[in-house]
Amino acid sequence: MTASSTSAVHIHDEDPQVSAQLRDVESRLVDLYAAEDGEERVRQAMATNRARFADARVRTFVPILVERAVRAEMDG
Repeated sequence: MTASSTSAVHIHDEDPQVSAQLRDVESRLVDLYAAEDGEERVRQAMATNRARFADARVRTFVPILVERAVRAEMDG
């Protein structure tokens, strides 16, 4: 995937604001971790963790939960 591509997981009924926040999170995490872990690994962690919250009823907190999970995975 390239820096301009979207995440592998797309939630069809997702709020546009949440989608934008998730794109921002992904961009930030790629910038932070790609040099050490590789861009593809960061994007895959993002997609995997995003999918974990695909059925969340409250979407507001999904971006922060995904970011925390990816950071924990990358730092772990």
